[in-house]
Amino acid sequence: MIRQMTVRDRRACPRTFQSMHEDRKQVFVDKLQWDLGHDGLCEQDQYDTADAQYLILADEKTSEHLGSVRLLPTTRGHILGDVFPFLCSKAVPTGPAIWEITRLVVSPRVHRRERLMVRNMLGRAMIEYGQLAGIEKYTAVCEIGFLSQLLASGWRCDPLGLPQKVGRSMIGALLIHNDRDSLSRTKAAWRFESPALRLMDREQLAA
Repeated sequence: MIRQMTVRDRRACPRTFQSMHEDRKQVFVDKLQWDLGHDGLCEQDQYDTADAQYLILADEKTSEHLGSVRLLPTTRGHILGDVFPFLCSKAVPTGPAIWEITRLVVSPRVHRRERLMVRNMLGRAMIEYGQLAGIEKYTAVCEIGFLSQLLASGWRCDPLGLPQKVGRSMIGALLIHNDRDSLSRTKAAWRFESPALRLMDREQLAA
């Protein structure tokens, strides 16, 4: 199952975090050709701080990263507000109940038949985590292909502006509503009905 983690968990789970940053470099830099800083092996940026919350699926035997997403508070520095505010036709949405979705990645090690399941698990985990942590809305910067998939998933989303060409990619910004019925609305598209966030983490967040 998916665990909620922070950089403070890196000491206890070094291989999980190391392989996550390696996978981010392989996917975002090597495959998608994003212009991101890296050390040749890992992609890590200025937002990988104690403020970030990570939802991570790892192999239970090897601790290797299988998929993850990074969530950032919009009350502090975040990608939409710092780098892409021009994607919003109005002010960038911010507030304690609004968090940003970034670096959603499925490991290249995951078999093609299982990649969609991992992505859907991460989507469900974001809803579960948000409802437990009091997150009412998410913002996200997406490439047009993923943006279309998200809009078709049933998750209630509002475009924040018109998509624009940035480098080699057409990207846009979304405001995603974390409603009480978000799980039921996405059930048909994501086909993952079981809780995705580990019970221990759900209980800690609810406490």
